Amino acid sequence: MSEADIPPDAVAFLRGIADELAEIHRARDYSLWRSEAKHRVDQYLSHAKPFADFVTAWVFMGDGGGSVVGGRFGEWAIDRLVEKMVPENIIALFVDEVARNAAVYEDVSPVLGIEITESCDLGDGIRLVPPAADIFSAFDHSWRYSWPNMPTGTGFLVQSYTVKPAFEQLPPGTAAPAGISATQPASQMRDAIRRRCRLACLIGSSGGVELPTSVIMAEHQALLSVGGTMSSHPFAAHPVVAFPADMGMIQHAFGQLAAFAEGDSLTRAIDRLGRSRLAVHPVDRALDLGMAAEILLMHDNGTSNTEITHKIGSRTGWLLGEDANERATIFDEMKHLYKARSDAVRSGVLPPKSKVDLDLADQLVVRVVQAILERGSFPDWTSLTMGGEG
Repeated sequence: MSEADIPPDAVAFLRGIADELAEIHRARDYSLWRSEAKHRVDQYLSHAKPFADFVTAWVFMGDGGGSVVGGRFGEWAIDRLVEKMVPENIIALFVDEVARNAAVYEDVSPVLGIEITESCDLGDGIRLVPPAADIFSAFDHSWRYSWPNMPTGTGFLVQSYTVKPAFEQLPPGTAAPAGISATQPASQMRDAIRRRCRLACLIGSSGGVELPTSVIMAEHQALLSVGGTMSSHPFAAHPVVAFPADMGMIQHAFGQLAAFAEGDSLTRAIDRLGRSRLAVHPVDRALDLGMAAEILLMHDNGTSNTEITHKIGSRTGWLLGEDANERATIFDEMKHLYKARSDAVRSGVLPPKSKVDLDLADQLVVRVVQAILERGSFPDWTSLTMGGEG
């Protein structure tokens, strides 16, 4: 936008508001001033170019949603002045937004159950971010929404998506837009990313990970946008502790899961691993871990197989073990897990003499998942247990 295109009257008016703001030095005075000044600014800009053309507009929020927007000029302009933006740039910012007519939103999901201490780029506008350290920031994900209580260290999965067109002028008396808008990527794809992120976080930590909610956040400097919409997603339970996580492993597993050839079985197994970590009773934990192991190691067999314990143990041994002694140890560990699972199914309790170590079993299931992911598909179990490559 050239200097000649900037309406001088609007610039002069905003300079006067900026001068008023500069004279305020106490929070109480600012609060009182703002509640009055926003109405003055809104009334003036509603009759000034280029704002007057958008007194009422329809904002496309993405995925078929939308909302009528109006009467926000005052708060928006004051927020920009608080950010030390000069009046000429404030007007240019809005003119550029109108010319672009495309919005970038963020689909933000708290990742409960793990501690995120550093940012992790998962590609294609997808990232894991830690909680913000600056409690006075109005723009970090931690403070831009009144999130429910979350474990200390909880970070966020952030997915960017675009909406085009982002808005449409609404003539007087018009209640709905004439056109439609496109969202990329759409909500179904973002839901799939959320599920894949959870699986990767389960592999890269010892926590029971859930992403039960997501909130749409608009660009904070955009005027014609609407955020704050919350969605709920299926989850097993709310984790109450955030466990340390290996961000490099999460990033690696996230990519592997996208390329894995037989995703349904692996997904079910990792989901059961996660549910086992949320179980309150050891019996439930044994059940879920046992199911995870059986899905991973017996997905190619029908339920009529009577040698499940032996096959699960031997397959795990050959998949993970480097020599005969290590394979025998792994065989026994997996046998104890499946025995505990069978006891839990039949009697609802684990016998006092049970040899299962559930923490060790959890680690063993994670190793199986990682080994299968590294292969890119499930092994040929017959070949593997005969000493072949599988």
